[in-house]
Amino acid sequence: MPLAARLLLAFGLVAIIATAFVGVTLREASREVIESGFADRIDAAHAGVRQQLAWEADALRDLLPPLCRHDTFVDKAHVDLERAKGDPDAMDPGSRIAIGRQVPSQAKALRLDELSLVTSDGAVLGAEDAARIGARDRRLAELIKAPGGAPRLRPAKAGGEPSLEVHCALTGHGVTLGLVGARRIGPVLARIGEAYDVRLTAAREGQPAPRSGEAEVVRVLHFPEIPGLDVVASVSRDPLRQALGRLDRSIALTGATVLAIALAIAVVLARSLSRPLVALARETREVMSGAPRRVEGRGGREIADLAAAFNATIDELAAMRKRLAATERIAARREVARQIAHEIKNPLAPIRAAVETLRRLRQRDDPAFDDYFEEATSTVLDEVHRIANIVTEFTRFARLPPPNLEPVDLVAIARGVVTLHAAPAAGEPTAGGTGGAAAPRVELVADPIPRVSADRDQIIQVLTNLVQNGLDAAAAVRRDPRVSVTIGPLPSDRVRIVVRDNGPGVAEEMVPRLFEPYATSKEKGTGLGLAIAQRIVFEHGGEISYRKAQKGGAVFEIWLPVAGPPLLEKPLGDTTVRPRGPEAP
Repeated sequence: MPLAARLLLAFGLVAIIATAFVGVTLREASREVIESGFADRIDAAHAGVRQQLAWEADALRDLLPPLCRHDTFVDKAHVDLERAKGDPDAMDPGSRIAIGRQVPSQAKALRLDELSLVTSDGAVLGAEDAARIGARDRRLAELIKAPGGAPRLRPAKAGGEPSLEVHCALTGHGVTLGLVGARRIGPVLARIGEAYDVRLTAAREGQPAPRSGEAEVVRVLHFPEIPGLDVVASVSRDPLRQALGRLDRSIALTGATVLAIALAIAVVLARSLSRPLVALARETREVMSGAPRRVEGRGGREIADLAAAFNATIDELAAMRKRLAATERIAARREVARQIAHEIKNPLAPIRAAVETLRRLRQRDDPAFDDYFEEATSTVLDEVHRIANIVTEFTRFARLPPPNLEPVDLVAIARGVVTLHAAPAAGEPTAGGTGGAAAPRVELVADPIPRVSADRDQIIQVLTNLVQNGLDAAAAVRRDPRVSVTIGPLPSDRVRIVVRDNGPGVAEEMVPRLFEPYATSKEKGTGLGLAIAQRIVFEHGGEISYRKAQKGGAVFEIWLPVAGPPLLEKPLGDTTVRPRGPEAP
């Protein structure tokens, strides 16, 4: 993956992870703050309701007793009831009408939601609700018989709501008359709830206590000042959801902004980092495919250190190559000298024998001298000619020119060599007998490859040598000699050439010396063909190896770099590459 892509990915992941981490943390913190705000509001509403109810209870405690003690309205009603001997029905109708009108006025003046004037048997003489006048309420009759005092909770009736209820009673001459007043709790809860944005409702007897859910936060509030009063406080979670929704949108927008900024920084940083690295890589490739000049590191101390280390390595490699080339030249010359000495030593023996025989015959004036002279001189001339051929071949080997590198079409070169050798030689069978079409002796199979930096003539020489050797080896044992040339790409900017024949292959004892000069199994061969081919391949920066085909025959494989030989200060024109054994493909 390119450096720019890695930086973009890294910065993007960091931005996303950081935004997600901060967003989740902030969201949870906001949720806790808002939830705690709900609890604080409920606590404040609880305290407000307690304070208001305490004030209401204090106010109600002292509200009615003064009326029962010395209020003319209550006294007149009590006198009228005494005259009727405690029977409400025997009271004067006019008095009852007057009482019925005065009670609502008193309730309004005292700010009571309910006010009833009740006899001891529960008959309602007056009430704020005219429909209740004349009715009998046993609960009120029992209530006025009890001593007065602090307000008590009156549970909610069906469809009603709980109230704070107080009473007082006036008793005299065997007649009891009482006032019962009530103030509803609902308005107090509504007023306090509105102030704190909390919904407050009195709990109903017999109903299960509600619980908090996704829609709202619920808590049951208890009030020790008013026994039996439970209030349900609930706060909607809609503000929480709305706040979290706004926060999520803000986090997403912030994350997108941070991601865009991070990617922009990554792009700028990637360009600033990759530009000097790309330039350094380009200069390095140029060095590897050309002269080992020094490269320059731009963009930072680390890149400068890398360039310095590369330059030091190049200098060391160039020096090592010089030393290796000198060592190989010395070793190769020694080996070639040994081979030449061996090859020349063989023809010297018959020359020496012929000369010594001529000298002996001459000294004895042997009559056979003249007859032997022709034979001896012919032998000497043949061996001298053989020595001259050896010297000529060695001169060709030693004076092999350096490769003249240029971009060449390797497939086109191979096609030319194959075309030259494809026609069957005289006497070889054809595919259709005497009159049939001739089967090609050499075929080419090539995949698309780039142009290769190489010496055209030297590559032709290598391919010609390998193809001709294959045909010669196969023709020695078969009537249908065949050679196939395969060309294809390899990883790391290399190409491969495979030359395969259907001959007997190379003898096992010859394999270790296959690429040595003058090593040959041919009667008339010089043994320099494969040595020259190996030297050409090596000077092109490639490798050549031999292996035996699975179905018989010889297989020669050549690997060549597309960019040409690396790290060459100049072509090694005077260098003889030391022969090497075959390598496994």
